[in-house]
Amino acid sequence: MKYQESYLGTRAEFGEFVKKAVPELFSGRLTVEGKSVSLPADAELDYKVKYDEDEQGGSVTIKVAWEKESLEIDLDD
Repeated sequence: MKYQESYLGTRAEFGEFVKKAVPELFSGRLTVEGKSVSLPADAELDYKVKYDEDEQGGSVTIKVAWEKESLEIDLDD
């Protein structure tokens, strides 16, 4: 499932949003559409920053992804 929240504001308002959202993410208190966001402590995180700019505007994206560990079952026992 994908969850998303969108905001519109000034540069200062965006700065305040980031200052609040990042600590909430790392403390386990961040929610998106009422869904709690939890970074796994036991998985490797794939994170990147993307910057895009053209004559019409620009965007910056910070993305973090991880995979769930697969359960291995040994059938030879």
